[in-house]
Amino acid sequence: MEGTKVSKFEATMNRVSDFVERKIAPPMVKLGNNRYMMAIRGGLIRVIPLFIIGSIPLILTNLPVESWANAMKPFYDSLNTLFNMTFGFMSLWLALSIGAEMARIYKLDETMISIVSVACYMISASPINLKDGTVTVSAWGSNTMFLAFVVGIVVAEVMRLFRDHNWGIKLPGGVPENITASFASLIPMAVLFVFFWFLRVILGFELNKLLMMIVSPLMVATDTWWALALTLLILQLLWFVGIHGGSLTFWGVLYPFLISNISENAAAAAAGQALPHILTEPFIFTYCNVTGTAITLPLIIIWLSSKSVRLKKLSRLCLIPDIFGINEPILFGAPLIMNPLMFLPFVFGSTFLGGMYGYIITKLGWVTAPYIQVPWTTPILIQPYLATGGDWRAVVAQLILLVVVGLIWYPFAKVWERRCVEQEMASPADEKTL
Repeated sequence: MEGTKVSKFEATMNRVSDFVERKIAPPMVKLGNNRYMMAIRGGLIRVIPLFIIGSIPLILTNLPVESWANAMKPFYDSLNTLFNMTFGFMSLWLALSIGAEMARIYKLDETMISIVSVACYMISASPINLKDGTVTVSAWGSNTMFLAFVVGIVVAEVMRLFRDHNWGIKLPGGVPENITASFASLIPMAVLFVFFWFLRVILGFELNKLLMMIVSPLMVATDTWWALALTLLILQLLWFVGIHGGSLTFWGVLYPFLISNISENAAAAAAGQALPHILTEPFIFTYCNVTGTAITLPLIIIWLSSKSVRLKKLSRLCLIPDIFGINEPILFGAPLIMNPLMFLPFVFGSTFLGGMYGYIITKLGWVTAPYIQVPWTTPILIQPYLATGGDWRAVVAQLILLVVVGLIWYPFAKVWERRCVEQEMASPADEKTL
């Protein structure tokens, strides 16, 4: 703050912030702004409501109450139909969604690109068996998700290529636009259909097997403690310099893996099997981003009775949104962002600590791994109960985490409070309001 002597510690933290801003942030931002990453991220976000609805049967059939479980038994098959029509067809919906995202980026016909993407995906994933008149719908789940990504991107690129070079059937100017667009897409559509048909049906080459050979080691690696630790470190460093780290990490590069993991966990839970993965999207909200990045609810509670007029008013304004996971007002209002005094608890003592804590207790079997997709705005303590299918131990674990993080925040919160009080005392009365 102006007029306040900067300590050696603060000066060091400032140098760290400058390094992150100059060396780490630019390549991460460039990757996050890549059009293919944007299309995949946007496509995944579009289908999240489907997964939330598809998770409802898992909540209803997995609550740890014996009388409720007995009452639900006659409805298991009916409820799991809803689950399988959402999670079970995950990649089919993603092919549709990513095709639309790529079309939006290239200003192509979204409906046409989506239709072609789905058709090419179905040809590649599970062509029809003419002898039996059947299609293997089990191939439309998370196991072909990366195939859906590739097909959606290839379809959009080919359609764009034909449009940009005016390769296609041209009709007179008086023909309605929708008819012109349909005929213009005939040739590129034929090229795409023939390509994927020839590859899968004539050559018998399964593109999905090749893709899974490439990504399988990555999928295993992303579910490890060290991958989580590295991601959380990058996440918090980016946030500290004011860049939305989540859009470049968990909801960027790692998002496809998180969705694949929760799909496999949900399928295992529906089948009564052991859950294969720890790191899923609800895991992030259960242990890492509790009330938002940096787990700021304990900090807000500390400042509710602050001697600083500004911090006291700010914390009261931020309390309710923070409970629902919306904490940007406190991040930028306190501020925590670019505040060298807050560097250590922000980067290492909140989200990073929570992720490591959650991973360890889940790995040890002390809590159930989150496997149910619930809205990210679900309030604390309710969220872990729903995400784990009613495991009360996860609720206790989250409560313990909030207390521990609060103890870590406390001394730093008090130091910053003193700084703010000093500034308020040195400022005119009308500058003490938010």
